[in-house]
Amino acid sequence: MRESQMKKIIALAVAGAFVAPVYAADISVGGSFEWAYKDANGATSTDVDNTVSIKASAEANNGISVSADINLTGNSTDNTEYNSADDGGSSVTVAGQFGSVDLGDTSSAADAFNAPAEYHKVTGAGASTAPDAAILWTLPTLAEGLTVVVSNSPDSTGEGGDAGAHTGMGVKYATGPVAVSYAYNDNDDGSKITTANAVVTFGGLSVAIESVEDDDEDGTATEALDERSVGVKYSMGDATIFAAQMETKSNNVVTKDASSFGVHYNLGGGLTFLAETSTDDKNADLDTTAVGVVFAF
Repeated sequence: MRESQMKKIIALAVAGAFVAPVYAADISVGGSFEWAYKDANGATSTDVDNTVSIKASAEANNGISVSADINLTGNSTDNTEYNSADDGGSSVTVAGQFGSVDLGDTSSAADAFNAPAEYHKVTGAGASTAPDAAILWTLPTLAEGLTVVVSNSPDSTGEGGDAGAHTGMGVKYATGPVAVSYAYNDNDDGSKITTANAVVTFGGLSVAIESVEDDDEDGTATEALDERSVGVKYSMGDATIFAAQMETKSNNVVTKDASSFGVHYNLGGGLTFLAETSTDDKNADLDTTAVGVVFAF
């Protein structure tokens, strides 16, 4: 065998050693594209939001599995630029007998179970969310229907760094048609974010209530944020209708009193038509009507 041929074989072997781990992982690509025509208190506009989701999974040693989730997002203001800095942007999950650990830009405990009444896709007053975390540990199953999570974030980190230093814990219990949860983040600055919610589902009917409280740093009874949401959703065949109400107080003063209604219709092939409207008695600029489509792939 010539020396040149031997060098080529060695080069191919070395290259194959680097390529092999890629083939060892199961990789899938999905995402969604959302377009809507909006009328916000007389001002018309179009919204474009899209996400490309890249997922990879593989089996490590000792029964441990590993997966990665990278979500590249764009919107109507910069839809030529994609980034993964949004909520849940990028994370790697290691799972085994110890449960599962998400590392990267992941949900904090106070954000793991919230927003059950947020049915709208375009209009409506979105529920407040706790900041992200750098680590979210879902404990192994302790009892049927019980989920326990613990989160942590340092003062600063590349992904999930908007949370600041905190430690959080959350518990969710589901049995039959009922699911309830309670979670909190204890922040190093002395403040505390608490979420609690309940969801009851009967067939196509679902009713959800939620509470979010953000205590001041001094720990007094006055909350910097006190939010209550309730929503009803009914699905029949390809059609889903919903209604939701949310009130937000800041230092005991009502700053948001919003209602939202909508219809979503599944056209098949991942395509959904939507028609939504929302009003806010405290903020007329947030009165919005929208029609549009969402394509999930």
